[in-house]
Amino acid sequence: MLMNSVKALTARERVAHAILGKAVDKVPIGELCIDDSVVRREFNAMNCEFADRLAFVQKLGLDLFCLTPVFSQLSHGLPIAGNCRWPDRHQWVTQTNVFTFAVVDGAFGWGMRSMQFDEFLTLERSSPLALQQLIATVEQANLAILADLAASGIDGIIFADDIAYQRGLFTSPATLKQYFFPALARQAQTAVRYGIPVFFHSDGNYRELIPDLIEMGFSGLHCIDSNSGMHMPELQHEFGARLCLWGHLGVNDACQAHVPESLDVLTDSIRTLAAQKRFILGTSSGLFASADIEGLKA
Repeated sequence: MLMNSVKALTARERVAHAILGKAVDKVPIGELCIDDSVVRREFNAMNCEFADRLAFVQKLGLDLFCLTPVFSQLSHGLPIAGNCRWPDRHQWVTQTNVFTFAVVDGAFGWGMRSMQFDEFLTLERSSPLALQQLIATVEQANLAILADLAASGIDGIIFADDIAYQRGLFTSPATLKQYFFPALARQAQTAVRYGIPVFFHSDGNYRELIPDLIEMGFSGLHCIDSNSGMHMPELQHEFGARLCLWGHLGVNDACQAHVPESLDVLTDSIRTLAAQKRFILGTSSGLFASADIEGLKA
């Protein structure tokens, strides 16, 4: 989907232009996560190494790749500062022209994973000091991670914090703003001071908190899921002047792309969104074993 009268850009430049709202030569495309099983299936391979992942990115014409950290050790289920590595980071940053994001998990997500669901969501009432300590531990680790990422030349940061589900937030806006958002803001602003654009990812419907995320310094959002009431055209109209919106494709869109009439409708919607510049095309969920790759190619 080429844009007229714009010089050819590298993948890294294309995503950077989209984030800043500058003209692009074609719609930038990317996925938050690509499961290795998808890559192995595509190439009928037993293993999945850097070269395989890069070949998959090139085959689908993706402009970005997201790295996820590996922690060799956790403390009570929480990250330890300085105890994190990023497989293949050097290769993605220095040996490709792909815009490379690093996914950094937030305190809400860590809390959900390290504790029972109900225990975590009631921690504000049962032990507010324990909640504050959890958030401080994650912040300390993430600040060390950000310094390391900045030194490595990473292109962008995605703070992943699933604070919502399909019908709304997991906890009250007041709780998020009192306990979680001050630390998240410090982390986002640290990345901005390093000169790195920051995106926020959460599943579900968190629309009411988007103005807060803008004030924190976030450049964009990922996972714009219409099934959760997050409709890309509406969000683009309201926030597109200040945020790059990344997503748009739902689970069924790849299947519907096999039908010419449905593909035409979907393509028209992409063209309309892309005309507003601050837009990256991708799925809201990432690519997993069941992904319809042929539909996505279409």
